[in-house]
Amino acid sequence: DALEAALTAQQSLQNEDWGDVTIRIRMGIHTGEAELQDNGQYHGYRTLSLVQRIMSAGHGGQVLISGATENLLRGELPDGVELLDMGRHNLKDSPQPVRMFQMVAPNLQKDFPSLRTINMFPNNLPIQLTSFVGREKELAEVGSLLQNNHMLTLIGPGGTGKTRLSIQVGRNVFNQFPDGVWLVEFAPILDPLLVPHTTASALGLRDDPQRPVIDMLCDYLRQKKVLIILDNCEHLVDACAQTAARIMQVSQDVRILASSREALGIAGEIPYSVPSLGLPDIDHLPSMESLSEFEAIKLFIDRATSAVPSFTVTNENAPALAQICHRLDGIPLAIELAAAKIHVLSVEQITRRLDDRFKLLTGGSRTVLERHQTLRAAVDWSYNLLHPEEQILFQRFSVFMGGWTLEATESVCSDESTSSVLGSKDVLDLLEQLIHKSLVIKEEKHGESRFHMLETIRQYAREKLVEAGEEESIRTRHLAYFVQLTAQAEPELYRVNQLRWLNRLDDEIDNFRMALEWALATNVEAGLRIAAIPWRFWDGHSHWQELEKWIAQFLERYNKTDALHVQALCMLTFCAFRQGNFPETIKIAEQSVQMARTISDRQIEAFSLSLLGVVTLLLGNAVEGVPLLEQSLATFRALGDKIGQANTLEWLSLGIESLERSVAYVKESLVLYRDVGHLSGITTSLITLARSTTWMGDFSSPTPWLEEALSISRQLGDQTSETEALIAFGILAHWQGDYELANSYHEEVIKRSERTGNQFQNLWTHIRMAHTFMAQGDLQRARALFVDSIENNHMANFMTALEYTIEGLASMNVNQNQPERAVRLFAWTDAVREKMGGHRPQIEQACVERDLAIIHSKIDDNEFTRLSAEGRKMTIEQAVALALEE
Repeated sequence: DALEAALTAQQSLQNEDWGDVTIRIRMGIHTGEAELQDNGQYHGYRTLSLVQRIMSAGHGGQVLISGATENLLRGELPDGVELLDMGRHNLKDSPQPVRMFQMVAPNLQKDFPSLRTINMFPNNLPIQLTSFVGREKELAEVGSLLQNNHMLTLIGPGGTGKTRLSIQVGRNVFNQFPDGVWLVEFAPILDPLLVPHTTASALGLRDDPQRPVIDMLCDYLRQKKVLIILDNCEHLVDACAQTAARIMQVSQDVRILASSREALGIAGEIPYSVPSLGLPDIDHLPSMESLSEFEAIKLFIDRATSAVPSFTVTNENAPALAQICHRLDGIPLAIELAAAKIHVLSVEQITRRLDDRFKLLTGGSRTVLERHQTLRAAVDWSYNLLHPEEQILFQRFSVFMGGWTLEATESVCSDESTSSVLGSKDVLDLLEQLIHKSLVIKEEKHGESRFHMLETIRQYAREKLVEAGEEESIRTRHLAYFVQLTAQAEPELYRVNQLRWLNRLDDEIDNFRMALEWALATNVEAGLRIAAIPWRFWDGHSHWQELEKWIAQFLERYNKTDALHVQALCMLTFCAFRQGNFPETIKIAEQSVQMARTISDRQIEAFSLSLLGVVTLLLGNAVEGVPLLEQSLATFRALGDKIGQANTLEWLSLGIESLERSVAYVKESLVLYRDVGHLSGITTSLITLARSTTWMGDFSSPTPWLEEALSISRQLGDQTSETEALIAFGILAHWQGDYELANSYHEEVIKRSERTGNQFQNLWTHIRMAHTFMAQGDLQRARALFVDSIENNHMANFMTALEYTIEGLASMNVNQNQPERAVRLFAWTDAVREKMGGHRPQIEQACVERDLAIIHSKIDDNEFTRLSAEGRKMTIEQAVALALEE
């Protein structure tokens, strides 16, 4: 059918009256497999790609047919139609030559020029036995740069696919270079004097004993339009540079495409850094269908199916596959070596073994260069080309995780006292050389240069550091530097340049982890200084679970009773509170106050008191919490500590029954924060102010405050404050009657709190969502959330939240005509509040009073008094049991 359709189309096109210009159409026919994917869709990329290449080889009016299709057509040809054997041809992206035939039929043109395949262009490019995957962007960019520049050098570390990319570019631009595309392979050449000779030999020139080879080569190229690919120049940089410079001086039409681990450094050269293959976001993986569109994933799948044709990507192994490609930095060689292990290991098993990747990733093709047969050999090649001083610095850089600054380089890696004599000036020069040699990557971040290694390169460098016997000394310097950075940053976290320092600490989070790991084994006090002192940073970034683990381990080994110990206990209090471990929160906070008083440190005592006060208050005990905060505030005022005052005033406002007085406290806190330029403090005060005014029934004033708070928290990257702002927006939307909007905020907060482990936010937001569903009339969903919340808050001993939840069910009882139960539940919450010193905000009190008015309309005063007395006497367990009754 395809053949007859092509025949009919060509005959019709030939008989068409085109006027002055005849349009001639080329056609290609091929038969191949359609691959069924897990999503039920068919995919035929290889078949479609090959039929495109077959068509592209033809000329207008010509119909070309693949050998696969010709096999199916034998004995099936229409009358008068023949197939002319055109022989085997090399096509772009096809690992094997393709046999092609031309359809010959009456009234159609038979004679055409030679097929436009690789065979017709002079070249010495090797046939690639595996498909070329991805790199569409790089192919387009390199091709475009070659049109306008005499020389382009592809640079990058070993295994990034520079050679394969250069060959593919050469194939793509055959028609632009009528005198040929020639590959000059320098990998086996060790003598720089052989560079001109090797280049001339690749172009088919013979030596002339009477003339220098470079002169003969330049004379030959003077009038030629040629692309010369100089591959693997890094060990012959000077000789390759001299040869390339001579060639460019004599010919306007010669283009040079070099590949090297560093640029050649000559006039007219354009360096082009070959990036790693495209990777998905490991923390937010796309669908399985979209995952296979990323270059690194696509390469793994292609090579894995070549090794094991039955290999498929599934929902189960897709995350592990993404992990492999991510942890291998998208390096093509590493991914190909990993994919080859599929015939022995599952994807998940490969992932687990990547911590020892240099042992795992071996066994490449025996026919490729030796350094491409194992991952270690690829990196060895680069390392062995380094000068001894470069090797020392390269090893030392492995101590950094997630990158480093020049300041860190000079502090940790320079060493005037050793025989290596790596002073700060030497370090800067050597760093520059390692960047040029593609072993270190420079990037701009927050207005400052940062440097990093690909993780594969870093692991190799760390092995070398251990072999050199320097790991202990360099990691100790690394720890000392980050202790110093923490001390330097801590006071700045409360000042006008807070954003800069938060960004700085955020950039170093992986280095902090590296330092903490070393401190746990060698210097507990240093570790505590990193973990406990910059509490604003740790709290804002929601690292509570991780931080709790570190501090708990350090405190087990720390025997001193000092301010640092108290600070660590305070941070542990934060961690326990955020995660919903409320009994432990109070216990640790009380311990911190006692220790602060033991060492007679008023500053740390005031902070411990404020922390104990606020958690006591938030857990529902205002009777004890408010005096603690007032005592803390008095001490901070005596010390003249504006930040301490502002913190405590903001927290104190949460426990004051008079909302007017509460707002006054928050506004005073806000003034103090603005006075010192403390952005995250401004954010929390704005949020607290917005909540207080909302509870007073003012629904217009909070919006600009919350918008400012949200803007600042996002600017700071303060996840905790950003989520608190969203909570306040949800509360405001609820009381404005926009329940859909309120629930959208609630859902976002729940998602965030579950991700960060903030149990305090999570518990409260589920209750607020239940109240919103109830206000919408969706009583079934509201009750389900109330029931879950009662069970969770009772288990956590979170009295404030438990009261608010039970009040919600009491209000639902009113709506469901169960006034007796509602009276007892309202009475119980009143009694608890009186005992704990709590109070209802004005707008919530108004709702309760409306419910009580309905109750009074249904039962007489005596009955109301009796039921109220019963409710006030109930224990927590009795109140919970009554609330949970159907």
